[in-house]
Amino acid sequence: MNTNFSKLDPKEVEKRLAILIKKLKIENKISVEWIKDFTYNFDLPTNQVSKKYFGKMMDLLPRNISENDMKEAMQVFNDVWNCFPQKIIDGKSPQDRFFDEARKDKNKHSKLTEEEKMIEAHYKYAEEHLEEYLEWATKEIIPKYEKYLNNHKTGNITSRMGVVNAFMELCGRYGFFEINNLHQMFISDFPNIFFESFIGPQITKKNVSLYLNDFLSFISLYYPKI
Repeated sequence: MNTNFSKLDPKEVEKRLAILIKKLKIENKISVEWIKDFTYNFDLPTNQVSKKYFGKMMDLLPRNISENDMKEAMQVFNDVWNCFPQKIIDGKSPQDRFFDEARKDKNKHSKLTEEEKMIEAHYKYAEEHLEEYLEWATKEIIPKYEKYLNNHKTGNITSRMGVVNAFMELCGRYGFFEINNLHQMFISDFPNIFFESFIGPQITKKNVSLYLNDFLSFISLYYPKI
């Protein structure tokens, strides 16, 4: 999952992918060119991406891979999916399509009502303070929560942290910086948003909701004034 909201540089992602392959010593199984070709020609429905695309990638990783290396691999594969071209979307990447649609939408709604202007101002504020928020989230909240999970010997830490990273990213994207003051509807709808917006290893909606509630309990306990 990408948490800086800027457009990924395919060359940089390709470089990270090459480093990962070498680091995990899986050159005999996959190569950068093989992954680019596999990504380009993948044409199954969206509901099969987790199992058939990411599942295939994960099956090629070493069986004794460490948790940190697994996190790195998940991040790199997610960025590969988002920034490498795909035949099924006319040779564009998912991020290209996203930014194209965003530009079209911006042009379409150039004339705004007062309510729309307020919403636009809110998102502009969110964009201006996003870097500060992300720095706080990645240096303060996320590492401390991961340490908390490890100390309590909690299971499925990688999946839990994937949900938390996605949640914090989405809060930042929407300008919801006050984590303890979120609308219940947003919290309730997050599992659906998670499945629509984030591509990665499959997690059930029930577990997404469970992992999120555990995280929010941690926030209310250790950061009651956020």
